[in-house]
Amino acid sequence: MARRKKKKLLDRWSIKFLIFALAFFLIGEAGIKIWNSEAVQTRFVYMWPYQEEILEYSGKNKIDPFLVAAVIKNESGFDTEAVSHAGAIGLMQIMPETGEWIASQMGLDYFDLEALHTPEYNVRLGCWYLGELEYEFQRNWVLMMIAYNAGRGNTRAWMQENGWDYNFNRIEDIPYPDTREYVKKVLRDRDKYYLFYKNKIKNY
Repeated sequence: MARRKKKKLLDRWSIKFLIFALAFFLIGEAGIKIWNSEAVQTRFVYMWPYQEEILEYSGKNKIDPFLVAAVIKNESGFDTEAVSHAGAIGLMQIMPETGEWIASQMGLDYFDLEALHTPEYNVRLGCWYLGELEYEFQRNWVLMMIAYNAGRGNTRAWMQENGWDYNFNRIEDIPYPDTREYVKKVLRDRDKYYLFYKNKIKNY
């Protein structure tokens, strides 16, 4: 009799455990679906502030606006006051000397260092520079992002040293780990921005 009671008790606990495990699994699955939903991702992961400025200047420079959004997400997290340890400033983390060169190439009357903290000025210069890199590296986004992160000189040197041509797309072959991860993240995030926002942007 005692053995039977013990067996019934074990059976009850087994059923309770299975019910708990099933509930936990279903809640987990639901949580993952909710987290991956467009509403949650665009609110907490793939936010897109300053969309108006990005669309305007990416359009003027004929570059992909989703790529610009991804660059800003990874460079500054959309923080206009961001300043790196190396001195890069604002949304697109523009170095002062690079910003001065960009301004001169654009034919601007002067370079305004403080204005790099404003979204319009920073995105205006940053989009022009991305357009320049896209032209220089023949629309190869991998090389373009290497250059944005590690510099044009390093990119050219790596191309020469490793025999890369303008069809290079092996991100895993990028020799510098930080740049390798940067390029991977930017291009992944670009695809996410495209997925979530392509139908929300007029004339795209």
